[in-house]
Amino acid sequence: MTFEMRENRLKVTASWSGFGELLMGKPLENFARGIAEAIKDFCSAQATCPVLELESDEGVVHHVTPESAPALIKRIIWELRGKDFMLEGVSENGVRISATVRGGRFVRLTVRNSQNKETVIEADLSVLEVGPELFEGLPLDDTLKIKVRRI
Repeated sequence: MTFEMRENRLKVTASWSGFGELLMGKPLENFARGIAEAIKDFCSAQATCPVLELESDEGVVHHVTPESAPALIKRIIWELRGKDFMLEGVSENGVRISATVRGGRFVRLTVRNSQNKETVIEADLSVLEVGPELFEGLPLDDTLKIKVRRI
């Protein structure tokens, strides 16, 4: 495996010399592509994550939006080394959010606005597949006080 940065692009190359060399072409290509995607997802989560001040299991997240919320979820699972968790948060304007991750999969999102209207989204997505479309249209554009509970 070789990794090479060319300007803002990462090039991942895999090669094999040994038994079954001719049969390894497509599997190696898929392997390299998978590694490149995982690195890209990790880097995008770090780059777009809202500012997170987390001490122990409580903290503050500044400026959570539908676009930055997936990065927050990915960052927390990274910090917890893949452990199951529930994120609970309250914004300054009264919005409450709860997100549950089990087995590396995003399984539930609950958002309650300041008028007590609740939106519940049941899902079964790998955390790496969670994108902004899941949070689209939800009242997220604020600072959250959060608690992270291991489950």
